[in-house]
Amino acid sequence: MHDIHSAGRRGFLLSSAALALAGVLGSSSGAAFAAQRPARLVITAIPDDGDADRMREHFGALARLLGQATGIPVEYMHVENYAASVTALATGRAHIAWLGAVTTAQARMQMGEALTVLGCRDIDKRFVSYFIANPSTGLTPVNDLAALAKAAQGKGWSFTFGSKSSTSGHVMPRKFFMDQTASTPEKVFRTVAYSGSHDVTLRMVADGTHQLGALNYASWDKADEALKARAPIVYKTPTYIDYALAARADLGPELLTALRSALLSIDGSTPEGAQVLKYLKAGSFVEAEVGEWQHYVDLLESGLDIGG
Repeated sequence: MHDIHSAGRRGFLLSSAALALAGVLGSSSGAAFAAQRPARLVITAIPDDGDADRMREHFGALARLLGQATGIPVEYMHVENYAASVTALATGRAHIAWLGAVTTAQARMQMGEALTVLGCRDIDKRFVSYFIANPSTGLTPVNDLAALAKAAQGKGWSFTFGSKSSTSGHVMPRKFFMDQTASTPEKVFRTVAYSGSHDVTLRMVADGTHQLGALNYASWDKADEALKARAPIVYKTPTYIDYALAARADLGPELLTALRSALLSIDGSTPEGAQVLKYLKAGSFVEAEVGEWQHYVDLLESGLDIGG
């Protein structure tokens, strides 16, 4: 196992100098924080939806549901990038965070046993990504990414992922590409870009800014039909585990149990419950353990080439 603190991987694993400080700040403030029940809770989320107002609306609804169930006001705090969500949770600026698998692993690597998982969606244990293409490429669905790479040879096509720290918009699509082609996207496509979010990837492929891209299936599925027609699916990846609602373990057993119960009880019987489930493309939330994301810690520790 490689040293997780090696300089060669630190830029990706921590994403910023602030993350490097996160473990220190989190551990030094943990004892004081755990000593009393917080007057309010803060929830944040990776900004994989490019519409900040939409995220505030729907995660605000989740915050209200958790607050009603626990008797503690819960506020949503928006952040501008994936690294900031991990930093907020690790430093205690946020107590709860909606994270992808990679950011869950990054938080785990920073926080150790100070991180726990409250649960995940029913779809998160069988998640997939889509590779999409602009119709101008003439591509039809392929059975594997080796066929896609072969079709791209000499074409000068450009490719876009989402955020570099996105599990479903970058890391897993890249891993599947490398596993199936014995190459990297940078060696196959003219350029490889990072759009920042799934919906931006979809729009960029649809309008021809990039000829191909990768994004999570839920973002593609919920788009309007006209947009999807301009960026059809050419490959669906194997399944993997993805998002989690993570929390600081120093909230204490009683509050964590209440939060887990609140999350698992969300259903479509109330307007806000229905709103949250529809937005997150979930039928329900299910139990999960932080160890289910250990594969991603191992993947990051392995020194996976995650691109320039």
